[in-house]
Amino acid sequence: MKIHTPLFKYGFHAAARVDIGHKRSSNQDEVITCPEYGFFAISDGMGGLVNGGGGVTSDIIKQVLPLMMRQAASMLEKEPTPEYAAEILEQQIRILSDNIYDMGNDEHHTFFGATVSGVWLIDCHAIFVNLGDSRGYLLPYCKQNIQQVTNDHNLAAILVDMGEISKDEAQNHSSSSILLQYAGMPAPAKPDVFIRQVKPGDRLLLCSDGLYGMVSQTRLSRLMHPVTRRNPDNVCRNLIDEANANGGRDNISTVYLKILK
Repeated sequence: MKIHTPLFKYGFHAAARVDIGHKRSSNQDEVITCPEYGFFAISDGMGGLVNGGGGVTSDIIKQVLPLMMRQAASMLEKEPTPEYAAEILEQQIRILSDNIYDMGNDEHHTFFGATVSGVWLIDCHAIFVNLGDSRGYLLPYCKQNIQQVTNDHNLAAILVDMGEISKDEAQNHSSSSILLQYAGMPAPAKPDVFIRQVKPGDRLLLCSDGLYGMVSQTRLSRLMHPVTRRNPDNVCRNLIDEANANGGRDNISTVYLKILK
């Protein structure tokens, strides 16, 4: 079903799925869907925290973020521009992260933490926001290759920038599990925000490392490509099936959007 929102110029299709994968005994990934505001996100709880604190954090984000986006949409009515939307979104994610930090984290101990990666459809733009190493992608209409929009906030990304390891090596490098920024990090959080113009035929993807760590960008592009003519839910299903076929070593979350006229 085509979705329309007052703040976005185009219609869109959307689908979201979460899967436990083949190796984990519990799921700490969550998807957040607010089609009425044109906002979608995923959150991947940090592993190894006391009492499953990562899963607790991603669940909190799933419960709280829709309420915050309702407030954000109301604020945007006064000045419905992509630039102001980006400012509001950065502010809301910072507040969310800082409040999670205040739940019990300190500079020496992390009990609550998760990634959060989202996209807000405003005017004829997609506003991406990110804390952590979950990702946002854009596959432009009639292009073959998917584009990673967000930056990974982990140690492996720093090593890539320094030339110590290649981007391919970073996928499975031990440093990829060391997050430098995340929801629940020492306040104040500094989320990345990216504004991208979109048009009908473009496709957007949000996913956790359980997907992109198991499926190459070439395969992501092919599974999302327009010639497949698959409906959004089938695209999510096929992406998850491919990650599981390649080992499914982590929880897998995905949000897929197709921009329509």
